[in-house]
Amino acid sequence: MSFPERLKAARLALGLTQEQLGFELEVTKSTISAWENGRDAPGFRLLPKLKVVLGVSLDHLICGDVAEGAPEPEAEYGAQVRNDAEAQLLKLYRRLPVKRREGLLAMID
Repeated sequence: MSFPERLKAARLALGLTQEQLGFELEVTKSTISAWENGRDAPGFRLLPKLKVVLGVSLDHLICGDVAEGAPEPEAEYGAQVRNDAEAQLLKLYRRLPVKRREGLLAMID
């Protein structure tokens, strides 16, 4: 799978539209489309934000797999889904805009 395919798969896994992802990254829907179709690629400044918004490791997103010795994305944060309810919460959390995620975490703390 190529970068554009991994990007699209990560976006779809969260149930985000190109427009929603673009909003989170402060780019246009056409920019996301260009990335997903391999006509362009995100600049380095956007990679950390892509990681946060999509909830995937940059190793996976860019290289296609987790680099040798690197933790799996779930292990990186100590997260391990144990049941359907937790999986649903994680899915809903990942759909939240970054600012709302931050607010939710502040509320829980």
